[in-house]
Amino acid sequence: MIIIAEVKTSPLFLFMALYCVGGWAEEKKDEAPAKLSVEENVKVGRGMAFQAYGAEQQEAWRAAKDLYTAALEKAPDIPWIRLRRGFCEMKLEDEEAARADFQKAISLGISTDKADAENDLQFLITLRSKAGPLAEFRDPKGAIALSTRLVDLNRTTDYILLLAACMAESEQYLRAQDILLARWKEVEGAEEKQRLQTAVETFRTQSKFGPALEGLELEKGGKYLEAMDKYTSVLDQAPDTAWVLVRRAYCLSKTGDPAGAKADLKRAMRLTPETATDRVTLAWAKATCPFLEFRDGAGAVSLAKRALQDEPLIQTYGILASGYAEMGDFRRAQETSMLALSKSPSEGEKRELEAKLELFRGKKSIQGDWLPKAVAVEKGG
Repeated sequence: MIIIAEVKTSPLFLFMALYCVGGWAEEKKDEAPAKLSVEENVKVGRGMAFQAYGAEQQEAWRAAKDLYTAALEKAPDIPWIRLRRGFCEMKLEDEEAARADFQKAISLGISTDKADAENDLQFLITLRSKAGPLAEFRDPKGAIALSTRLVDLNRTTDYILLLAACMAESEQYLRAQDILLARWKEVEGAEEKQRLQTAVETFRTQSKFGPALEGLELEKGGKYLEAMDKYTSVLDQAPDTAWVLVRRAYCLSKTGDPAGAKADLKRAMRLTPETATDRVTLAWAKATCPFLEFRDGAGAVSLAKRALQDEPLIQTYGILASGYAEMGDFRRAQETSMLALSKSPSEGEKRELEAKLELFRGKKSIQGDWLPKAVAVEKGG
């Protein structure tokens, strides 16, 4: 399990520190202080807060807290300053004061200034993570939502690694791997690629589903027998893992073993889905598998809707649309596909959604690519 540490100071954070503190220090000492504007007060407050953050790095908790308090007199509405003071209060064993600061910071929302917003989000993630200082504020699902928002605000490798770590805390290793590998394809620098590859390997090592994550990559490459071996090694240790059973069922079907595929699907669909990955994978099977006895549009819709509450992914909207089509509700299938297309899908996602939309307009449901080449698909649905 990866535990989120407090976020390291970003270059933007350091730049703002030097800028704000430098401006603050340049005030003339031999003149009577002029009344500052709101903007100038906020700038001074930031400068104090950056000095406080430096004191924290030296574990000078009392000095840091006092500086944060002075900063909040100048800039009371910047959440990250209040969060940092709360962390110092926890170090000073003043839990009641820390709790009040955390609650107030949450109530303030996210700053409109981009640099402040990035810091707000990073420190809120620290608060919400499983390693957060107070149990009542820990919220792994909330940490994922915050880290997703942080990546949307500034798509950097550091923030993507943070998002993946939050997902790993909730055992969403499959989704974490997808995010890291997608970023790996985006970047060109060897150092960034190595950091991302190392994170993928770490997740695979730490998770009991590590071989299944490897299996998924083999499956994407058409290596179904090798992927099946990886899935089997996981199921030998965790036989009631729904998403791995479905993935092995797919590989069995692709290699010409429909009886084996049906046996795995039967086991998977008797289980109560425990994770977002279980829900998404089962919904996909119910909406697209070629075996009539397992197709269940209503079940797919229910599972996909629940998965969207966990994380609103383009892929899940596509599965939800497929579920509606399986139910014969082609109007909702089209509406859901259009909604997904409005959410800035990738080129691959866009092509897939457009192909589905054409089928739905022709009142046809989805037949997934589960069978070997030249094998007829069962009619129906």
